[in-house]
Amino acid sequence: MKSLKYNIDHQWAKLPATIKPGYTHGVGVAGDGRIFIANQSPHAILILAPDGTYLGSWGEAYQKGAHGLFIHREAEGEFLYLSNTNQSEVVKTTLEGEVVWKIGRPPVTSAYSEDKKFSPTETTVTPDGTVYVADGYGQSYVHIHDREGRWLDCFGGTGTEPGKLKECHGIGVDSRKGTPTLLVANRANRRIDRFSTTGAFMETVIGPENLRYPCTAVVAGGLLYVPDLFARVSIFGNGNRLITHVGDYLDGGTWDKPMGQAEELHPGLAGYPNIAHANRLPGKFSSPHGLAVDPQGNIFVVEWISDGRITKLTPT
Repeated sequence: MKSLKYNIDHQWAKLPATIKPGYTHGVGVAGDGRIFIANQSPHAILILAPDGTYLGSWGEAYQKGAHGLFIHREAEGEFLYLSNTNQSEVVKTTLEGEVVWKIGRPPVTSAYSEDKKFSPTETTVTPDGTVYVADGYGQSYVHIHDREGRWLDCFGGTGTEPGKLKECHGIGVDSRKGTPTLLVANRANRRIDRFSTTGAFMETVIGPENLRYPCTAVVAGGLLYVPDLFARVSIFGNGNRLITHVGDYLDGGTWDKPMGQAEELHPGLAGYPNIAHANRLPGKFSSPHGLAVDPQGNIFVVEWISDGRITKLTPT
């Protein structure tokens, strides 16, 4: 078992004074170790070296909606899949920002109209190249596309019953048992659900007993990592059993209030998610939103906070 004790460095990212990030939403690690971060600023895609040194940025066109960021290695190289909420689009780009294709509103007339928006929050890709788009801020469907971005099918839709989704905020691939399946962060239902790659509901993997408001599900090194928006990062092991909660602002307390009443749970959370800098405590998270793990087991966490927060967790 890997060490599950970490050094937590909130100052790891060394950004120039001229670079002011906005809400930090998505993060991914490229094959060469570079870290890519989606944030809502003119520098929407930040690129950092493994030691946190700033290497560059691009993506001004995505600044109002930069949200999910997924890196996928393909025969032609590595590509970013960017889910841009306000633009109602998913964009596949090279690591340098060259657009390969865009996905817009799905052709599902029963689910989408002028008053029923498409607002994708995260994208993932299975080993065969099939693309899955979670419409987390729209109609709570997961859409299936081929490798060229052509729409094929969808599953989910709003509801609380098994197989239904309510704010399907994040999505990841789980190949730990050989056959790839999909893990959907069914955020407002407070669960991680497993689906087949054709969209058939299989099981609830983790329920509300260990989740507050899960943003996504990341499988790496045999473990399942969940950035929980309500102030902690959770790690699960064999059988998806809880190993630990990391950096819990509430130290194991219950989050049983709407986010607008977070200060009733802890005075330091006043103004959540944009809590005062003095209340951004060392070793504590307030609003983990995106997460990535590198081959060495280092964890990179970005938080939903107006001027961004980027943290590196190094196994001790």
